[in-house]
Amino acid sequence: MWAKCCFFRGGDIGIWLVCACLLFSCRVEKEEMPMRIAFISDAHVQDVVGHPELIRTMDVQMRSTRLFNENYFALLSALDDVVGKGIKLVVLPGDLTDDGQYVNQEAVRRVLTEYAGRHGLSFFVTTGNHDPLKPFGQEIIGRDFLREDGGTSVIASSASLLKDQPSDVSCSVDTLLRGAGYAEEMVCYRDFGYFPRSEYLYWESPFTSYDYESYDYKEAIRQSILERRYYTLCDSFPAIDASYLVEPVDGLWLLSIDGSVHVPFKGKEGEIRYAGSGDGYNNILSHKPFLVPWVKKIALEAEKRGKTLIAFSHYPLVDFTDGAAALIAKAWGEEKFDLRRVPSQEVTAAFRDAGIRIHFAGHMHVNDIGIWKGKDGKVLYNVQVPSIANFIPAYRILTLEGKDRFLIETVTLDSVKGFDRFFPLYRRELAYAEAQGTKSSWSEEALESTDYLTFCDWHFRDLTRLRFIPNEMPPIVRDSLVVMSGKVLWERLGGEISEGTDNWDSWTGYDLILDLYRLFYGGRLALKYIPVERMVCYSRLFRLAEERADSLKLSGRIREIGTIFDRFRKEDPADVRIDLALEAPIELSGKVH
Repeated sequence: MWAKCCFFRGGDIGIWLVCACLLFSCRVEKEEMPMRIAFISDAHVQDVVGHPELIRTMDVQMRSTRLFNENYFALLSALDDVVGKGIKLVVLPGDLTDDGQYVNQEAVRRVLTEYAGRHGLSFFVTTGNHDPLKPFGQEIIGRDFLREDGGTSVIASSASLLKDQPSDVSCSVDTLLRGAGYAEEMVCYRDFGYFPRSEYLYWESPFTSYDYESYDYKEAIRQSILERRYYTLCDSFPAIDASYLVEPVDGLWLLSIDGSVHVPFKGKEGEIRYAGSGDGYNNILSHKPFLVPWVKKIALEAEKRGKTLIAFSHYPLVDFTDGAAALIAKAWGEEKFDLRRVPSQEVTAAFRDAGIRIHFAGHMHVNDIGIWKGKDGKVLYNVQVPSIANFIPAYRILTLEGKDRFLIETVTLDSVKGFDRFFPLYRRELAYAEAQGTKSSWSEEALESTDYLTFCDWHFRDLTRLRFIPNEMPPIVRDSLVVMSGKVLWERLGGEISEGTDNWDSWTGYDLILDLYRLFYGGRLALKYIPVERMVCYSRLFRLAEERADSLKLSGRIREIGTIFDRFRKEDPADVRIDLALEAPIELSGKVH
């Protein structure tokens, strides 16, 4: 092009300008950033700004696997960070709200609509076990909302739920607290992937009958209506499936898989109820037999047309315990560390054999990349997206470096504007409890946090102390090990302290279990919270327990902890590069953004 332009005479200014513009456009095209997608999961938003009466007590959120009140600000900060990085595509893999309440669902819709309009973001959502909580909606009651004076109140979506409340309890009714069902959620978030949009290059669901060549937007609209997206769950019970495929930009196929299954059962009085969907994909093969064949068809079409296929769901498709599931089940039982949510090998194999190669999930609030090798030798990568509502608060960025090559980065949310907005109210909660003659069980030091990351760490400390240890640890760990100093543990196993060389008195058994859970949730992101000297002590303690090989309960439990601890600390780097032609990701610097 430049050679042709050189033959034009100096007076042909118009032609010169055209050539210059063409040259500039070519350079811009070459210098364009690779396509990037942000994955922000498990926000569990509550509209504490528009409806401050919905603020929850610190006592209840410090016992929960996620925060409640600060999440709204965390979502805004994550989206601001995405905007600052110039990313336009955002996937939200479920649990946008805490229980799909109308009021909270509407708050999320407003936020996403605002960022879409102001910054040109395109959002793609899927269902989680918290939204919808039940397939056809549910009346909800909350007993731990925080009043301005520091006391608590009860708010219900229906007066019928308040009939057994004591007369001295502050109660009110707010119908917007009702939990939405599938239909209400999908209509609320209709602009975020659940239905076709004119700007999409392609859209389909498991129930559409057209193909890629015959795609017509008006026909897609007609076939996307909710009435066409029902299936028979079991015993003639109807249910909606919210799965969809969308091509938002040329060459990229985003496959949203609705992994939720709400299994019906009869209640005490014979009424039909629905079990929660927390077990995720494990009910798919038996209750949604149409889903895997549809996914296989999509994968074949993507390969045929040269599309990059990225699948996502709320639920993991591969073991998220770094291969420690069997060890945990043997040591502490099959209900610990959410093992019931580990997908069965049959499920994983079915989706890998259907053609899924890279899949993003939330649900577990963990930083993990699980790998499954299929019968054909090809690998399925399951990328767990951490929650922005607990330790370690983070989201993921996927950069497409080629059709089958990807860079995955982890961005931690250390700075969240407004995270301390309710600290004065929490202090009133403390004062109110003291005036009533009770003492709060959560750590007041949390209110000294100067950043969101530190606040989330305090939340996690209390969560481990108040919930994980009492509910998941065996008696000798729960009642004895956690209160022992490192020095006592070392000496109980027959170890000798080398004076001046070790730091055995600087930690306790509680720190050991806390760090075990930190590694489970944060992977190697958590190492910055564990002093190197303490890790050295842990390694020596685990080695000594292995060498003893006796029948003492304490040393046996330490051996179990050490084996599982070792699995957790070796996995889950912050940043990796994935090439689908390889059998393992390439770890980058491990830096935390």
